[in-house]
This record gives sequence, structure tokens and C-alpha cells, in this order.
Amino acid sequence: MPALIRIRVLAVCGTRLWCAGAGPLTAGVSRAVRDDLTGLCAGMSVVGLDLRELRLPADDFLPGAPWPDGPGAIHLLAPDALRSRTAHDERVRWHTDLRTAWEAWSGPPG
Repeated sequence: MPALIRIRVLAVCGTRLWCAGAGPLTAGVSRAVRDDLTGLCAGMSVVGLDLRELRLPADDFLPGAPWPDGPGAIHLLAPDALRSRTAHDERVRWHTDLRTAWEAWSGPPG
């Protein structure tokens, strides 16, 4: 049975987009999720991603981070297993709760 990932756009405001993703993330679908998110986020300057509902494999190496190319800032809520993937991406702002992530996404640029 193929893995099923659901990606939902929850809010759009100007060039800001907020998405949520859920489902099993494996090495085989990580790239597809990234490509889908990159397509959704084309032209966006700020993106919020709620990826807390991704189910990550315990032993599989994910070839790359699943967040999109393009935006100048990415506000990220995600499983701890993805935290290390933010280390070298200056666009990523890691958040531990939805309220602060939403406030940062919806507030003035900066």
C-alpha cells in the first residue's frame, strides 16, 4: 500500500501561505512532499508549515528536508527528528507551539 500524505492549505494572506501536512514520511516520499510544497509556495515570501502530524520512520534516513524551496522565511512546527535539518537553512524559524508560530507568520515582516 502506498504512503498517503495529506497537505492542506489553511490560510493565504498576500504572499504568505500556511500549510499543514500529515501522514507517513519515508525516504521515498520525502522528495515528493518537498516538490508539492515548493509548487504550492511558488511566489510566496513567508510560509508557515505545521508538520507535527508527520509520522517519521525510526530508522530510515530522509534524504532531505521536506519544506519548500523559494520563500524567504519558513515558520516551522515539526517533529523533533526534523529539527536537525533546520541547522543550515537560515530561512527556517523553529517554533515549539502553534500560537507563537501563527503570530510570527501573521505579524509584520522581519
